[in-house]
Amino acid sequence: MATQTERLPQAPAAPAPAHAAPSGGGAADRRARRVFRPRRIVMSLIGAVLLTAAGVLVAIEAISALAGSPAKLVPYERLTNWLAGIAYNDWRAYTMAGVVIAAGLLFLLAGLLPGRPRLVPLHGDDPNLLIGITKGGLKHAASAAAEEVDGVTGVAGVKLKRRAMVVTVRTALREPGDLDRRVAAAVQRRVDELGPVPARRVSARTVSGRK
Repeated sequence: MATQTERLPQAPAAPAPAHAAPSGGGAADRRARRVFRPRRIVMSLIGAVLLTAAGVLVAIEAISALAGSPAKLVPYERLTNWLAGIAYNDWRAYTMAGVVIAAGLLFLLAGLLPGRPRLVPLHGDDPNLLIGITKGGLKHAASAAAEEVDGVTGVAGVKLKRRAMVVTVRTALREPGDLDRRVAAAVQRRVDELGPVPARRVSARTVSGRK
């Protein structure tokens, strides 16, 4: 991280280029992304409960039938007779097929698509040492850096995106001039020191007012 800081521009009015931040292409960064990738616990739990319930039901029915006293927890005869009366081109058949397909696609997408991450991975060189920061912690660091800039009376908000960060600051100056550029440069330096993966390009805007 010290090497990164030496490469960053030192002039407070010059915004740090986005490519000065870690690119996140190293083995440690790739592993951090995998480790901090959020799991869809709720969908996994629902799927596990449904499969377990179905397995228990089949086991009970099979064992009781082998014992000569079927449990008949499921009214198979009524269900079979009802299904036999439904033609393959009946709207009820299409509805049931659609429900099954939709449920399967839902579980498939839940497994393939990541959820909302709670931690932002930080750049590192050791794949065995992974560090993350909460979104709130990253926003707090950005706010602290913005408040140190002359002319800033407070931070109205920090919006964090996947590859960008927007900082809105308050100022009492009638003519803020290049204040937004200086704020963006200060926050960019702080963000690049932390090294979030992927790197964020910082932009800033000013609004009139105090805390």
